[in-house]
Amino acid sequence: MVLNTKAKTMNTRLIPFVFWTFLLVMEPILTFAQKQKKWNVGISAGYGKDFFYKKYHVQKSMIPPGAITHFHSFGSLKSAISVERFLKPRLSIRAQAEYSVVEMPNYIVFEIWTLDYDEKNQRDHWSAFSVGVRKYFKSESPFKIFADLGAQGDYFLGYRRFPVGHEHKFYWGAEDYARFVPSVYAGLGVRWKRFTLAADYQANVARTFLMDMPKIYNNPDFPKRSVTRQGISLKATFLLSKAGEKWY
Repeated sequence: MVLNTKAKTMNTRLIPFVFWTFLLVMEPILTFAQKQKKWNVGISAGYGKDFFYKKYHVQKSMIPPGAITHFHSFGSLKSAISVERFLKPRLSIRAQAEYSVVEMPNYIVFEIWTLDYDEKNQRDHWSAFSVGVRKYFKSESPFKIFADLGAQGDYFLGYRRFPVGHEHKFYWGAEDYARFVPSVYAGLGVRWKRFTLAADYQANVARTFLMDMPKIYNNPDFPKRSVTRQGISLKATFLLSKAGEKWY
């Protein structure tokens, strides 16, 4: 009971701390953007689905029996902060920092088997930073259609498990996998005043989310493995600061 009370107190203190930190970081950015009239600054929320492929870097005969190589998430919740600067009318460069929580089947990625049954699905936590270009298509309508294209770096933060009768612990790191994964993305969306709605597609470009088990455990019989991801998502964005209409 004491531990639960302490955890609740910490959570209560953490929420205003995060809120005020966010305001302190955003205030100078918004002030600068409003003066320049070439910048958009926005906050986003979204929902997505991710599809994974696990590869065992050995001959097929050496793949563990019953190994699952194709699987998908049950869904992912995303939040992001983006900054966009127009280079010329209807063409801009855009940077975005994103945080996502992905609901995953238990044990498939990390293969941590236990006799304890998990009461909930595993939650994987990812961060990402992307830079790309956005092209708005010429239109007299108040609804402006745009297309996105860019590069993205994904970084695995950790995961949470929910075993029955045990602490719902958060595990920092990705076991023995490398955590940084370069990706690319493309999207299509529409803007109306300060609101945008966009659908995007992301794909890993290298198998750097990889576990080199022979090297780690000094045993050539352990199969080296890697995981690649493709994802789709739908995001809604509200512009805290909006560029002048002449740029659209």
